[in-house]
Amino acid sequence: MSAAPHRPAERYGGPIVSRRTGRILVVLVAIVFLATVVLIGIRFADQPVKAEMLSYEHVAEDRIAVSFTVTMSPGTEAECAVQAMNEGRAQVGFVEVEVPAQDQRRSTHRVEIATQGDAVSAEVLGCEPR
Repeated sequence: MSAAPHRPAERYGGPIVSRRTGRILVVLVAIVFLATVVLIGIRFADQPVKAEMLSYEHVAEDRIAVSFTVTMSPGTEAECAVQAMNEGRAQVGFVEVEVPAQDQRRSTHRVEIATQGDAVSAEVLGCEPR
């Protein structure tokens, strides 16, 4: 019995890219990934006004009260958009709220929204400095 030499490169062909090219591609992909993470981090960290939904409650058949916090630098004024939604996530109420300048960085606010149907949830769409 003759032992044939085991040569995968002869049987299947050589590598598609050289080791050096492979290393360069891995480094390039890592650089692009890190740059993307940094840009996304800068984008979200640089928001001057942030809002977070706390709760909502039904005050009447056609009204919903929404509580939310706003985080911004003291002395900054903002305007926040808040919406009420029905079971199908369609908007049934909307209001823009002016948030006056505060002494604290974080403040809690409550707004009532008139609805045109059954509201089952609410959300703060966002806040912008004024």
